[in-house]
Amino acid sequence: MASEDAVRTRILNHMNKDHVYDSKLYLIHRLSYPKTLLLPSNSANVRLSDIQTTHLTITIDDVSKEIPFDPPMASLSDSRVRLVGMTKQAEAALGVDRDMISIKPVYLPPRGVREWTLLFTMLSCFYLLFNPSTLQPNGLLYSTILRDYPWIADAMYKQVWWGYWVLVTFHVGETLWFCFGVLAKFWEVPGVDAGTAALWTIDVAIHGFYALNKWKRMVKRQVKKNGKKDH
Repeated sequence: MASEDAVRTRILNHMNKDHVYDSKLYLIHRLSYPKTLLLPSNSANVRLSDIQTTHLTITIDDVSKEIPFDPPMASLSDSRVRLVGMTKQAEAALGVDRDMISIKPVYLPPRGVREWTLLFTMLSCFYLLFNPSTLQPNGLLYSTILRDYPWIADAMYKQVWWGYWVLVTFHVGETLWFCFGVLAKFWEVPGVDAGTAALWTIDVAIHGFYALNKWKRMVKRQVKKNGKKDH
């Protein structure tokens, strides 16, 4: 059986080679360091300098910080389970994971006939709902496209009130959820510039669920491009 010193050396070497991200997480979660410590551009030198059954010691720019284990481990052989648990707990509390820290959120503009058609359709719906007078006599649509179909214009006009509230309720709800439930997680780490955030917010306000799925596709492409990290 390997000695405690040998086990400790193996743990330290492994953590400092493959899991600096985890050490940074512990500093942020347990000692309130800023989340920007996780960014690849952050120049702080972080390494796990010691691990005991009662605590671990992380050195950041030559300053040592101790983080206690609660409860203490029975032996260092328990460290893998304990450290993995600490990582998962920190990720859940901070709303981050090791794949997202290296991506760069970008806006995906409409592409292809389908997406441009969808954009035109949604903008047309908004125009009708916010300007229903266009469906009444002397209105733009009534006098042009629906000139020979006044009964269609009348039927559409009668449905505007519920269509308005359905569209507004769903799209406002989806936009708020995107801003505070999705975009907020990316705001600090990995970081989203204001212009990109504004374009995505407008896209979600217009397209709703479709834009949310497009955001997910963008994130997956970025993760795939950078290579999914082993946990």
